[in-house]
Amino acid sequence: MTTRYISCSCNRVPHCVDWGSNGLICFGTCNAIAIYKPCTHIGRVTHTLHRHRDRVNTVHWIRSGDGAPEKEFLSGSVDGTVIIWSEDREDGFRVTSVLDVGNVVTFADSLQLSDVSTAFPRLLICTGSINGELKLWSRNENADVEVIQTISYGRKLPIHCRLMYLPNTKCALLAVALENASVLLYTKDSEVSESNFIRVQSLLGHQDWVRCIDFHHDDNGNLFLATGSQDNMIRLWKITKAVMESSSDELEQKRETFMINDREYNITLESVLSGHEGWVYGVHWQPIKANNHQAMRLLSSSLDKSMIIWELDDSNGIWTEKVRVGEVGGNSLGFYGCKFGPDGLHILGHGYQGSFHIWKYSQEIANWIPRSTPSGHFSEVVDLCWEPRGRFLITASTDQTTKVHAPWKDGLKELWHEIARPQIHGYDMSCLVMLAPYMYASGAEEKVVRIFAATTAFKNRLRPLANVEDFKSTVAHGATVPSLGLTNKATFDEKNNQCENEGNPMTKDTYEPPTEEELVQNTLWPELQKLYGHGYEIFCMAARHDGQLLATACKSANIEHSAIILWSTDTWSQVQKLVFHQLTVTQMEFSPNDRYLLSVSRDRRWSLFKNEGESYALIAVSSKKDGLHSRIIWCCAWTNDSSYFATGSRDGKIGIWFVKMMEDNTKDIKPVTTVDTQNQSVTALCFAPSCLDRSYILAVGYETGCIKILKIKEDLLSVSTMLAYDTSQAHHLTVKRLMFRPSNEHSCDTLQLASCSSDHSVKIHDINLSSLMLNI
Repeated sequence: MTTRYISCSCNRVPHCVDWGSNGLICFGTCNAIAIYKPCTHIGRVTHTLHRHRDRVNTVHWIRSGDGAPEKEFLSGSVDGTVIIWSEDREDGFRVTSVLDVGNVVTFADSLQLSDVSTAFPRLLICTGSINGELKLWSRNENADVEVIQTISYGRKLPIHCRLMYLPNTKCALLAVALENASVLLYTKDSEVSESNFIRVQSLLGHQDWVRCIDFHHDDNGNLFLATGSQDNMIRLWKITKAVMESSSDELEQKRETFMINDREYNITLESVLSGHEGWVYGVHWQPIKANNHQAMRLLSSSLDKSMIIWELDDSNGIWTEKVRVGEVGGNSLGFYGCKFGPDGLHILGHGYQGSFHIWKYSQEIANWIPRSTPSGHFSEVVDLCWEPRGRFLITASTDQTTKVHAPWKDGLKELWHEIARPQIHGYDMSCLVMLAPYMYASGAEEKVVRIFAATTAFKNRLRPLANVEDFKSTVAHGATVPSLGLTNKATFDEKNNQCENEGNPMTKDTYEPPTEEELVQNTLWPELQKLYGHGYEIFCMAARHDGQLLATACKSANIEHSAIILWSTDTWSQVQKLVFHQLTVTQMEFSPNDRYLLSVSRDRRWSLFKNEGESYALIAVSSKKDGLHSRIIWCCAWTNDSSYFATGSRDGKIGIWFVKMMEDNTKDIKPVTTVDTQNQSVTALCFAPSCLDRSYILAVGYETGCIKILKIKEDLLSVSTMLAYDTSQAHHLTVKRLMFRPSNEHSCDTLQLASCSSDHSVKIHDINLSSLMLNI
């Protein structure tokens, strides 16, 4: 049981990403934390960790003083808790401490007080919440956590905080940014952990909220504090131990001082950095390399869609802008945060739409170049569908986009990644289905069904990943969306079309995954057709396996608008209306042999239509009074031999129904077997494309986010659980759709199951059948 691929995005809040010296990136995604492992070619999300009950607002690696790789991190959530996660060799990371803050956590930081030789080093933790309180916590070596101090600011809201040691001491320094644009400094009057923090200085100068703070020790033992503000400015403060000397220089910079433990410290404004044209949301000092002198460098990010690297010129002591990277145009809203990589040769930014942007410094061209990044939907993922031959997976989300995911084979490994964004719409997406290898239909919160076809640019992108010989070369090269429009217009490149058969310079050896900018700007598919006929927003759709018919349904509260419309994919015209349901049809599925069409509905009933020549006729329906399901039926699925189908409902029951029995007796229709899930709402079902040991394999998705793999004997006398994924392995919110990969070239012994969820994520799970059979 392994998770082959995880696609997810970062929450749209500042301080929700951190890049540790261990090389791992942790970030908040919905109510969970994702661990991303960058690689030289295509990185992957290795784990999603779920324990919080609401959105994650902040994540932070707990760094040791000696620069050793981090083994712990903390996360804070809207649910009012801060969790400390510790490294676990078996499961990646596990929960070792939970801090009950009691209100929405807006920020958190930590300082390690002891070395890493112990299992749980002593920690000082600072948390801030939306009620205006700042709490300081202490964790001892038994992993017990207690509050040691609470600081209240009344009506002033703390925005951010950072912890660091004062120069050449083990005395902690706390910087807190308030909503009155000031930064308050606190320290202890003793190095004993039980003593309280006292306020020693207030740093003024910013004209608006200070959104980000970061500390840095230089080679000379001085402490630098960078503060970024909504006034578009960055201020650098220098904290040094005072030296007793007299000076009469009138031009000497004004100093602020404070005394602690009989030591006097000076605070001077080192520089004011002006270069951004929007709010500054992130500042991060370049990590110090061990035993290596390096120039001081500061990375900043802003809502002006740019990130800047500032560097101190040792010759004249002036801070200058050395590098500026970012986006030009587009509909993004800039960067919410930024981080240096542990080697100082990579920089990362994350944006409003959950997207990541990574640049790497190239020694060959002496410049920063964009790299591939983790990507995913930043809102609920509502539907997914495999390409008929399993070459790629396409997903739809309420973030108004569809995405194409495909694997790049590196030896025996499949490295999945996003390769295209065919549709960037103006309405929330609701459903999609593949009609042919390079054509799909999608529905959104509008009355129109839209048909899209792939481009030659997509073929070129897919060529190093899979066989594309069946691709039609008469389509457009690309697509664009006109201003204030919703329709993707085709673009043609005559030069490109003429050279289409001359080969593509991109090969497996030179393959480069697309960057975020390429995905947004260059991967749209043109729209072939619009289908009009529904009176309300499209809700679900299904396609016959031969691609000749498309079935669509919309939201409805009466029998008239609950009709299923069948469309011919040759003429794009209506061929039939199937009228039975009284409320919204929630899902439809054609049987694998295309003889039947099954539909389930909010009216707690299912209907079965049979293909009789030129049309489909209703042959069986479930009873409303004494039927199996007493709540809305969310999902349905067919066995691979078209003999049985399953229905799943909010009432927690799964029914298995025999088709031949219904054709013989249409009055007394009852399931041949049922599965009771103990009141767990069933929201997704899917049968495996082949039988195992004369048994059907059924994947079940629940409203809780869990997924179970059931084994059902062909005689339907026994149902057993082969596998269960918890909310960290599967999803932590409603599973919206499950679908097995049609073909898998790796091994006939391995099934690949794709799942999507309301938690914004898409996952592909590898299910090893032989090992499961041994464990049963």
